[in-house]
Amino acid sequence: MKRFLILMPVFLLSLQTHALDKPVPENLTRLLNGDALLLDTQSDGSGGSARVQILAHVPARSLWEVIISCDLAFVFVDGLQSCEVIEDTGERALVHQVVKKGWPIPTQDFVFESLREPYDQIRFGLVEGNLKAMKGRWQFTEIPEGLLVDYQLQVEPGILAPRFMVRRNIRKDMPDLVACIRGLAGGSGSQAMSTADLARCPGKVEKN
Repeated sequence: MKRFLILMPVFLLSLQTHALDKPVPENLTRLLNGDALLLDTQSDGSGGSARVQILAHVPARSLWEVIISCDLAFVFVDGLQSCEVIEDTGERALVHQVVKKGWPIPTQDFVFESLREPYDQIRFGLVEGNLKAMKGRWQFTEIPEGLLVDYQLQVEPGILAPRFMVRRNIRKDMPDLVACIRGLAGGSGSQAMSTADLARCPGKVEKN
């Protein structure tokens, strides 16, 4: 474990950290309508990557607290079987998760490191486990229309999986995950949109 922990902060710092540009008018209109925009979907071998943007109407801290919660992860992560915080210093955390989505996708059992810059961005990457690769980032940018949330993920299973299945999961799961988090954080902007966001959660949503 210690060998990975020395290497991972360098790996995570290699991710781009530039400020987000304001979305082009067509995308901004969709964001204002509540859409979760799926951008830059790619597949390579058995892995894939994608980027999702959404507009929220709460401070970044509200989404932040949902994203880093192991309890709420069971609501917004499809197939999550186990979530354990191994270490948490506030700005850095180690988390162990087990995700089982069913055949033909193998069970994913891994530890990731999360590096946090409140409340601008969260970067994360694989420390150990049966994934071949995983890294990503959450970024939060205030624009006049609300809080622009940008989520990027690159993942490659350790065992060969059908490329069409990887693409399908990314195209469905990432927008649903981000919309669910917005609903859980109270950032949907209206009751109707909140209901729609929470309906996209793969796990059970507790009623208030």
